[in-house]
Amino acid sequence: MSTRLLIFIFGGGAFVLASYAKDLPAMYIALFATFIIYLLHTLEFKLNKLLDHHGIRVWDSDIAKD
Repeated sequence: MSTRLLIFIFGGGAFVLASYAKDLPAMYIALFATFIIYLLHTLEFKLNKLLDHHGIRVWDSDIAKD
């Protein structure tokens, strides 16, 4: 199962749970959080593809230096 599909499944589940509880702020949070997580995943996917295309490797130890 693809990551994008899982993002939408869990986001939809959170939205359904919030609507069952009749909690409008939680419904908005579920929608916006799903949208933001989807955009971040897309950005990460494109960045990884660009780095691979140029042969640039980033190790976990380089990331941990921040």
